Amino acid sequence: PCHGSLCPPRWPWARSRWALPSPAASSWQLTLEQPQGDSMMTCEQAQLLANLARLIKAKKALDLGRARGWGTFTGYSALALALALPPAGRVVTCEVDAGPPELGRPLWRQAEEEHKIELRLKPALETLDELLAAGEAGTFDVAVVDADKENCTAYYERCLQLLRPGGVLAVL
Repeated sequence: PCHGSLCPPRWPWARSRWALPSPAASSWQLTLEQPQGDSMMTCEQAQLLANLARLIKAKKALDLGRARGWGTFTGYSALALALALPPAGRVVTCEVDAGPPELGRPLWRQAEEEHKIELRLKPALETLDELLAAGEAGTFDVAVVDADKENCTAYYERCLQLLRPGGVLAVL
């Protein structure tokens, strides 16, 4: 996001129209308050991804989050995606530490989206390999990669296999 004099004059107006629904905004605030919370995607990025998911009528999303870690963290981006999916939608998200997602889980519940979010407590590459082995290649509509940069190429390659033709792959 821009700061101070670097902001375009209409930035506050534009940002007010990009605001995520309240549960996602609460999750964003919760995440910011955590150590390394500043490494998450911005609210504008989350809203853009949610809008893209709606635009392509996504039903199934993959969320490899947190730029300085391996996963979901508090589940902010997973919740933003879940809010954009239909009632039977599914977001698969990964985390190696059970603690941070438990901070965000009450917000998933409050938003009535917890049933859509499938948290896998293991490294992202292991989850991607399991999804491929389970025959889920070509079944995801959206994949978001905002994970550890050392494995970015491997995430990219596996996500391409998991996405359907015309799906959206966002690498942040």
